[in-house]
Amino acid sequence: MAAQAKKYEKVNRDKGEKIHLLSGILKCPVCGTGMYGNKAIKKRKDGSNYKDFYYYGCKHRNMTRGHKCDYRRQVHEEMLDAAVAEVISKLVSNPKFSDLIRSKINMEVDTSTLDQEIANYEKQLRQLYHNKDSILSDIDSLDYEDKHYQRRKTDLDNRLYKTYDKIEEAEELLVSAKAKRRSLLADKITGDNIYKALIFFDKLYDKMNEAEKREFLSQLVDNVQIYEERKENGQWLKSIEFKLPIIEKEFTLSLDNNAQTETVVLMSRKDK
Repeated sequence: MAAQAKKYEKVNRDKGEKIHLLSGILKCPVCGTGMYGNKAIKKRKDGSNYKDFYYYGCKHRNMTRGHKCDYRRQVHEEMLDAAVAEVISKLVSNPKFSDLIRSKINMEVDTSTLDQEIANYEKQLRQLYHNKDSILSDIDSLDYEDKHYQRRKTDLDNRLYKTYDKIEEAEELLVSAKAKRRSLLADKITGDNIYKALIFFDKLYDKMNEAEKREFLSQLVDNVQIYEERKENGQWLKSIEFKLPIIEKEFTLSLDNNAQTETVVLMSRKDK
């Protein structure tokens, strides 16, 4: 687990810089664009500052039906961050979903289509390389004194140039297919690491620093939705959508808040 937590030590920041865990991930309930962390500095009557208040707010830059977004609520950052962490914690502590997450680790990735594509390009290239060598050999064996020498030379040169074009195209397609395969496998490795971290979420998350938490959430969560107005029970959180296919379908989870219950809808992305 310690090694897993260390995986998220990727972002080096100054100690004095505040990291906003859900910046960009949290979406404005009016215009749908990312909301970003900010700090409100308020002064007392004696001129001293109140305790720093961090919040998420919409930049009001997105045009909706020809008008700038006018959503100006300041969503308490610490409260929302805690609510998201609580939802994930409750999710993974559910035995049903814990078993589902474990089943996804080390699941085989189907690369058969790309493997066949790569094999076809490699076969095509072997044939093209052979054709190129044959043409070069034919050019070398031309009889300079043959009255049709120039015509034959021109025909062979044209064939050679066309073959080089085909080789270049096939090489580019091969490189692209191999890159897709590497990316697919890399995504699988990243997914496995996140699944493993999720299993030990409660033990890992509290030990992570702010930069590690931000990295973890940005890899796990696609977006967080909130209500336009804070609910009577104090909750802002409406739903969470994950990047990884964690759950099979939409479901609800209850959060307890001072003896009141808030239902949060969680959504999982389907496999692409």
